[in-house]
Amino acid sequence: MLLKKAGTPAKVAASIAGTRSRMNNLRLVLIAVTAATFFAACAGRSVTPVMPSAAVPAASGVAAAAKSSYKLLYSFKGSPDGASPLSGLVSVNGTLYGTTLNGSSNYCAQSCGSNGCYLGCGTVYTIDGSGAESVVYNFNGNFHNAGDGSWPFAGLTALHGLLYGTTAGSGAHGDGTVFRVSTSGNEKVLYSFSGGSDAQDAQASLIAVKGTLYGTSVYGGGSGCGGAGCGTVFSISRKGSEHVLYAFQGGNDGERVYAPLTYLNGKFYGATLQGGGTGCGGNGCGTIFELTPSGSENVIATFGTGTNGAFPNGLTAVNGVLYGTTEGGGSRSSGAFFSVTPSGNLQFLYSFKDIPDGNLPGATLLYHKGLFYGTTVGGGTSGNGTVFSISKTGTESVLYSFQGGSDGAAPQAPVTIVKSNLYSTTYKGGGTGCGGYGCGTVFRVKI
Repeated sequence: MLLKKAGTPAKVAASIAGTRSRMNNLRLVLIAVTAATFFAACAGRSVTPVMPSAAVPAASGVAAAAKSSYKLLYSFKGSPDGASPLSGLVSVNGTLYGTTLNGSSNYCAQSCGSNGCYLGCGTVYTIDGSGAESVVYNFNGNFHNAGDGSWPFAGLTALHGLLYGTTAGSGAHGDGTVFRVSTSGNEKVLYSFSGGSDAQDAQASLIAVKGTLYGTSVYGGGSGCGGAGCGTVFSISRKGSEHVLYAFQGGNDGERVYAPLTYLNGKFYGATLQGGGTGCGGNGCGTIFELTPSGSENVIATFGTGTNGAFPNGLTAVNGVLYGTTEGGGSRSSGAFFSVTPSGNLQFLYSFKDIPDGNLPGATLLYHKGLFYGTTVGGGTSGNGTVFSISKTGTESVLYSFQGGSDGAAPQAPVTIVKSNLYSTTYKGGGTGCGGYGCGTVFRVKI
């Protein structure tokens, strides 16, 4: 994920510490548009994004073992249909909805330079099982409507027939928004974050509990962790009344919340990417926390050594136990699969092994009929990412390895299941647009 405050340790750099240099290049592709690019663009300044020197490696075909299960549904074009989907999909009455980080008909830069004008403010889109895609809403950023948002990293949450989400940029204060949008494209900003003691830069999907929405932010909650705050947990009503439930303090308490919350037995559980000690370069390897609805927080587990897993993602609750992945650490520095109980019993169950296995699992897992399903940004037979399954005891299988050409590359989103088919997105690939890297895809894998 992208960090927008200069001088703050980048999530990407931390999450792949100790991995192969090739994986560093791959992760750089994921953040090809830097924080400076995004927020200079939001302010109306002419910018050209910094791109890595080599494109995602292409391959001449799809892995033979996966031909029967994988299907490309759609390749994004940039403008006007969107680009760079980092989020997963939500199903509403059999139709899938998602967001793209970039693209759209509204450019969040006055001069597109050499990037092919794909740096739009982002979109909400819909796609059906046959691959028919259409844009539901184009975000405006600060160029057309100073109160609208830009750059939705997170996916959508369906509640009472409406879709809710967050943007990391723009809004009334430039610190992002919470919005709702109808399936017909009627959008409304419910709340604009203001930073400081408020939340700032929300990059995770919201969850709905008893009609109220809850989310996390990467920054905000005070002036710690380099000045921009260490991150927050917040609640917001469907009418837009927002309240910060908890502000992280950094250090042993944790900092930088990129992952969504999980609700279990009346409490919220989540992960901070950093904090929990001084490991992993001094910023800590991450924590698992518990939070009551009234805002009482408790760290239940810390990731103290990178070799056992570091930089945790979102959690999935199964029979009272929480399961998740780490982006780094493990025996091959390629990430790990773990379980943790609400009482804090943390167990590492599997270490990802890079090529031809996965590397850098970056999304919350889906649980279905005894197995977890997820994606890795890298690894696989060609190093361009995978879709995988894993059992509760740690038996893992790669379902599909992306080849980096027309089939997509660098999947960072969770999967959604509809009638025994997994649906998700890749951030890159699917063609030669968006500076030669491809603007991303929507795909399905039959299980």
